[in-house]
Amino acid sequence: MSFDIPSIDELKRAAECGQRITSDDVSVISQAESELTGSGPIAGGPAATAQSLAMKQMNFDTKVDEISRKPQSHITQEDARQIQATEGRAFNKPPGPGSIAAQVRSIANRNEALGLPPVETNAPTFVTKDDAREAQRAEAEVYGGQNPRGGMAAQMQSVAAKAENARRSFGW
Repeated sequence: MSFDIPSIDELKRAAECGQRITSDDVSVISQAESELTGSGPIAGGPAATAQSLAMKQMNFDTKVDEISRKPQSHITQEDARQIQATEGRAFNKPPGPGSIAAQVRSIANRNEALGLPPVETNAPTFVTKDDAREAQRAEAEVYGGQNPRGGMAAQMQSVAAKAENARRSFGW
């Protein structure tokens, strides 16, 4: 077999440029490395690096598929965080402007500004400040007088403030 095995750095640079590492690539590199060493692929060598990058890219594809199945109005900041992390690992660099992670972050930011995704409950359409106060009281009882940052009561307070601002803006 006459095949030049890419170096670890070449594999990483290829991923950084957006090149996909396929299972066929991994197989060819692994076979060539085995022939050169006479004892199989080297731990931490090119075949292992190619395998790792291929798996990270597959994980990224799975995460993209998972998020793309959600209605846009249900894409959250957590979705944006997860896709940014998996895209960064898949392509060996932080995602830049125009990346899938940037697009998901933009959708999540818009949803957050609009108070989306909608909460699927039988609760009233608007959360009032009284509702938020009651939730804060109940949450404080559970957490020993403290309300956790980002907890349900804090989220309700945020929604109540946004709803009140919207009602004022539209003269409701």
